[in-house]
Amino acid sequence: MKNIVKTIGHVFKQIGHWIIDHIQGITFAVFIVVMAGFYVYTLGYSTNWATIVSETREKEFFLASQQVNRTLSQIGFIGVVLMLLGIASQSHKRKTYFLSNIVLSIFSSIVLLVSSALTLYYNSVLEPMYRNANIPDTLYIIRRTTKNYKMFDIGNTLSIVMIVVAIWMILFLVYKLKVQKNRAVEIKKAVENYEH
Repeated sequence: MKNIVKTIGHVFKQIGHWIIDHIQGITFAVFIVVMAGFYVYTLGYSTNWATIVSETREKEFFLASQQVNRTLSQIGFIGVVLMLLGIASQSHKRKTYFLSNIVLSIFSSIVLLVSSALTLYYNSVLEPMYRNANIPDTLYIIRRTTKNYKMFDIGNTLSIVMIVVAIWMILFLVYKLKVQKNRAVEIKKAVENYEH
């Protein structure tokens, strides 16, 4: 039994070391997946109801949802551009962060937070409008779909994930800058010791 516990402890220790060694890559991989996921989400935001609602008298909801769709997809596109710039500047593997890496990390976190806040807000406004929309069931049958609220649920869940990732990126940036500062101090001490 002691050997099993010792082996499990050793495995967790190795996993912990691996995560610490690769935390930078993991952080940016998670950012890329979440940002790309959000952009894909925005592209299909009003797909379920766009054609159906456009055929009814629910013009107010239709126009509002189209405007929200455009706004969210524009913010999602900004996130994709930041994601590509982060890859180009090697933020995912650069040992020393330069000002560009720091600025990109901050902007990426801001875009995640703004995207999530807007998604949560717009969904809280549009979902009740959609629930109260007077849309005949026959339109859903003709379009071979059903009235559902999955896009709102997905967006709200994705927003919470984006908030967590934004906080993670900010904490990682603070950690990275602290490690760089400590490394610079150690190098300075080593140089001073070498000279004496």
